[in-house]
Amino acid sequence: MTIYDFEDYIDEIILDRGYDYYVEGNIIDFYNPRKNEYIFKIQGSNDYEVMVKLDDSGEILYSECNCPYDYGPICKHQVAAFYKLLEIFFSSQNEASNVQKRAKEQQDIKKVLGSLSKEELIDIIMDLIGDDETLKDRLVLRYSKVDSKQELIRCRKLINSIVRKYKGRDGFISYDETYDFASEMGDLLWKARDTEDIFLALDIAFLVLEKAIQTFEYADDSSGSIDLLVSDAIEVIGDIVFRSESLDINLKKEIFSRLLTLSESKIFDGWESYRIDILWLCADFVDIEELRDKLVSKIEYLISNWSTKNRYGKYITEKLLQILYVIKERYGSREEAEQFVQEHLEFDFFKEVFIQKRFREKDYKKVIELALKWEEQDRQYPDLVSKWKKMRYEAYKKLSLKEEQMKLAKELLLDGNFEYYRELKELITGDITEFYNNLKQELKSYKGWHGKDIYLKVILEENDLDELMEFVKENPTRIEEYADKLKDKFKDEVIEVYKKYIKLAASSSSNRKDYQKVCGILKRYKKIAGEQSQKEIINELMRLYKKRPAFIDELSKIK
Repeated sequence: MTIYDFEDYIDEIILDRGYDYYVEGNIIDFYNPRKNEYIFKIQGSNDYEVMVKLDDSGEILYSECNCPYDYGPICKHQVAAFYKLLEIFFSSQNEASNVQKRAKEQQDIKKVLGSLSKEELIDIIMDLIGDDETLKDRLVLRYSKVDSKQELIRCRKLINSIVRKYKGRDGFISYDETYDFASEMGDLLWKARDTEDIFLALDIAFLVLEKAIQTFEYADDSSGSIDLLVSDAIEVIGDIVFRSESLDINLKKEIFSRLLTLSESKIFDGWESYRIDILWLCADFVDIEELRDKLVSKIEYLISNWSTKNRYGKYITEKLLQILYVIKERYGSREEAEQFVQEHLEFDFFKEVFIQKRFREKDYKKVIELALKWEEQDRQYPDLVSKWKKMRYEAYKKLSLKEEQMKLAKELLLDGNFEYYRELKELITGDITEFYNNLKQELKSYKGWHGKDIYLKVILEENDLDELMEFVKENPTRIEEYADKLKDKFKDEVIEVYKKYIKLAASSSSNRKDYQKVCGILKRYKKIAGEQSQKEIINELMRLYKKRPAFIDELSKIK
């Protein structure tokens, strides 16, 4: 994926939201700390940081955002950053970007419309609306001037109109339509964001949230579009809560009351994580003692209705207890918070709080004791076991128990934690080369599923090009990652593996998008092998796939 074609690889709903962030100026800062590396500060419900690394051809080598989004590999903040990079690149090359073309088209249409009379504009709009009731409702909602009560009625009418439009006669929203449905519903959230009346904004966001959750019952949300709509609705409610900080106490009480009432809705039955999100928003008001007491009572009631005998019940209970703990930590005594933690050590969150406190108190022997105990208790959950092992390792380190450190660092490394390779190297007192060679052989024969990944990271860490070349020969699909590193020492071998990879990619291609990806590989191959070698393999592919006109067409476009 490159900065020029990223739109082809990212979900449309994420693209649209990222583009909205870009054009609305949510990128508040960016800088270029080193060649081909960019860091963006992007404003959302919080300020988030996006880092993007490219190669000289615009290939996106690495992209990361510190936002909590975990529904896919790319979030809307990263997309906004990609659009900004596209603008930067095309601007520096003095070319017209797709973004600039959109702006130019908008300017052209504005000029045309500006020359028309009011009557002509009305005729155009009425012609465009036709029988589209949803579009009519959207225009009425957006441009009519009414009081808050009427505004809410119109929002509800528009929501029902959107649902009817997409449910159709069979009463179901198909996979292909969930994105468009979520996009139209999402427009109402922008209405909530832009509304100065904070209570109207809340009511609109509540309507969207409730309808979106209901939609799960009659929609195929395999794409996650409706789930994202729910998350966006909760984010908007969170923004409204943030806006309420400067309000007087009575208005805050009213907002809290509405949130608490919302959390009691049966719409959340079966969707408890969303209910908990709303309760966390209620927790923003617990500086007011009266509201704090109400929230604590509500959470304690909810906890009493869950059984911890099954894993889901235990999970929900733990999440609810976390809200209570934060309240006790902020507004109770230190002793009360400590007692609360000890009373709930059956839950992972409180185990971690407890062991971290022992660590801060420098009670390292207790840390080791607890970690060993919980490693045994949680042995069926590898991630938890790894967490306790890491705590135990740090305690060994503080106590300078080198032998125990070495043994545990080796375990953690084999469990897939590469950072412990460097720790292990620092602990070696003998021949470091012998250590490396022995570890390398052990990793090559290691049966655990982390073995191959750790082996690769180790040889890269040591810049062991001979071993890396052997790895790439056995795994030709990885050649593009390491060709630049290997080409100086193993040019002929790299070219042969690259050819094998291209042929593999071609043999598994079946549509134009696949063919374009093969052509992308061929373009990058040219940088390694040269134009003549590229032409030879293109001609070979044309002979092999002469009955695939779309493939021949794409191959013929390569320059």
